[in-house]
Amino acid sequence: MKALVLAAGLGTRFRSSKPKVLHPILGKPMIWYVLDTLRKAKIKDIGVVVSHKKEEVITAIGEGVSFFTQDNPKGGTADAVLSALKFFEKDEDYILITNGDSPLITPETIKNIQRFIHMVQEYEGRELAGVVLTSYLNDPEGYGRILREEGTDRILRIVEEKDASPQEKNIREVNGGLYVFKGRLLARALLDIKPSPITGELYLPEVVRIMAQDGLEVRAFMASEPSEILGVNNRWELAYAENIIRLKLLKFWALQGVTIHMPESVWIEPEVQLSAEVEIHQGCVLKGNTVVEEGSTLLSYTIVEDSRIGKGSVIGPFARIRNNTVVEERAQIGNFVEVKNSEIGKDTKAKHLAYIGDAQVGEEVNIGAGSITANYDGKKKHKTIIERGAFIGSNSLLIAPIRIGSMAYIAGGSVISKDIDSGDLAVERAQIRIIKDKGRKKLQD
Repeated sequence: MKALVLAAGLGTRFRSSKPKVLHPILGKPMIWYVLDTLRKAKIKDIGVVVSHKKEEVITAIGEGVSFFTQDNPKGGTADAVLSALKFFEKDEDYILITNGDSPLITPETIKNIQRFIHMVQEYEGRELAGVVLTSYLNDPEGYGRILREEGTDRILRIVEEKDASPQEKNIREVNGGLYVFKGRLLARALLDIKPSPITGELYLPEVVRIMAQDGLEVRAFMASEPSEILGVNNRWELAYAENIIRLKLLKFWALQGVTIHMPESVWIEPEVQLSAEVEIHQGCVLKGNTVVEEGSTLLSYTIVEDSRIGKGSVIGPFARIRNNTVVEERAQIGNFVEVKNSEIGKDTKAKHLAYIGDAQVGEEVNIGAGSITANYDGKKKHKTIIERGAFIGSNSLLIAPIRIGSMAYIAGGSVISKDIDSGDLAVERAQIRIIKDKGRKKLQD
């Protein structure tokens, strides 16, 4: 089976200069979810129809698909499919057609449609011309209605709401916007579609009526959940779809043994990987290629981006880990600590108000409150190396490039600008001056 994704629409209701299918859901373009679903359904030959700002869409999608250009993005859905006619016109196999703004359809539904086609062929001896994904909605307003042959799954036509009679508008079974047609038969039916007298567009649902008139059989297949058929036509619907996907991901991880407190406040992106016995508290955000290993705890309002958290570590609250940081086993990164592009060794602690950037920190290091690795000189980033067992006192400033040897001790409040050998004590403080009763006088003036 091939698949064709329609991604040529202008998306005017988004009120955006960005192509609609590139608007992000949990850090990924909306169309990424559509393509990911198709690939998880084992569909390898995928085409994408583009038009509006097609260069941006092609760049965002990258390799692995074929692209087809719809010359007129207002030409309608059937016109979009016609722009990819050479992709399927001679195929005896089926082609799946879906929209780039339908990110909620699941791989399981596509696999079930494939099984359904095979079962009809095997047990009924019928070869279907097509299948349409449908669902029942309590409020079907805005959707095309499914008109079946009475008492069967056979669809006679799909009527758009604006063309529906009052009786037809009472039908609650609606078009889900995903179609599976036999390629050669689809190509023939497309050429018989007439433009809408109202809009001048060519509508893909007309294929169903044409096939039925030709004595071909198109059947309905019910979506497992009504939410699957929901398209994204404006930014509120985008937020709604994002929340559905977010909660599905959280449910998946919870069922894998991850404890998630207050899931309504937790954000986990699709490429994040979690192990069993991870505990995630409210307000946490996990983004990009992040891995959290077994037994780690992320306390409230922790953000982890493109980083790895080792076994048994405790991160947060209010911590930020980013830019390919690696936190090894049993490390503790605490309140208002930011770690960027660094390696944090086993059993190391940085529990309060610190910044660690472009650093290699060994095992069993203690980094005191208010400590900073000054990694940027205004032109370049430089590396800080802190070796095993070193102690960095509170409010220390380490000016990179610098190496602090193993078991070295940096006294609190020191500004260190040269390497400290293993086992040495470094103290850098201006001499204190105490002027008797001067403080009282200044306060009383």
